[in-house]
Amino acid sequence: MSEPSNAQVTVTTDERPSGIVVTVAGVVDASTLSEVSSVLTDAQRDGRTVFVDLSAVTFMDSRGLGALIAANERAREGAAGIRLYSPSDAVRRLLNISGVTAVLVEAEELPAA
Repeated sequence: MSEPSNAQVTVTTDERPSGIVVTVAGVVDASTLSEVSSVLTDAQRDGRTVFVDLSAVTFMDSRGLGALIAANERAREGAAGIRLYSPSDAVRRLLNISGVTAVLVEAEELPAA
């Protein structure tokens, strides 16, 4: 389990037999984007589906959304797939306003530990 973090965001990974869970908590904006993007990219190299738990994200701007879309594009190009799990109200609002809900797939549940 890795835990890069700064004062605004915490990003953890939890490797499970049928996928990797990346949990993001806090603010995802220009100042935290590199941490979030780096962890997502590394997780996708594993080959197992990456489940991105967004339930504890308090704010996400368009750069954070861009990181999710970039991860989705990497999956289309052969990297491991991504699934969003439990987007917070702040993230849900951004997903709906931007119209990407048809592109970014949500998971009903996380893989078993």
